[in-house]
Amino acid sequence: MKEKLINAALHQYSLHGFHGATMRKIATEVEIKPASIYFFYENKEKLFIAAFRQLLDDHFRKLESVLNNNQNSPVNEIFSALLHGIVAHHKGNEQHTTAYISLVTAPIPEIFKHLNSYMLYINDWLFDSLESVLKENYPLMPSTEVDRVIKQWVLIGNGVFWGIKLYDGKDFAEQVELADKMIQTLFTELEEKYTT
Repeated sequence: MKEKLINAALHQYSLHGFHGATMRKIATEVEIKPASIYFFYENKEKLFIAAFRQLLDDHFRKLESVLNNNQNSPVNEIFSALLHGIVAHHKGNEQHTTAYISLVTAPIPEIFKHLNSYMLYINDWLFDSLESVLKENYPLMPSTEVDRVIKQWVLIGNGVFWGIKLYDGKDFAEQVELADKMIQTLFTELEEKYTT
């Protein structure tokens, strides 16, 4: 039931925002009485904290899975796989993606404060993981360059992420292809510079 409530909360949030996603609408969607929600969650804020935490967990698990599945791949393929994995994850559930984008762009203060440290944890984990991959593949690369490469990849990935809501079909596929080409160009330059 908790999973159904979380999915309904995110669905209602994607349609109506936080204030419009009432407990009554959420209850109606899962076919229970509004008072029954309080058996699982103390209040609306706690329900949405759990819902957004689930969004972040799903995002984190996808990143972790892609990284684990590609750990023996060439470094450029790892960065490319992360891009494509996140695209597939977020395109696969656009309602959740809409809620995620809203969490980042227009956070609800009472909810965001509960999630901010977890969001920072995910960002730190990603940065540390990418730094490790780069240092393993390019031991001569200085830390400032490692930092620059990760920031470039994040910038490219953010552009694609925001494009999920801006582009459809072929236009979005073209955006992803262009982003991937930028990543490959970046790694071609790194190969020339840091491999002996």
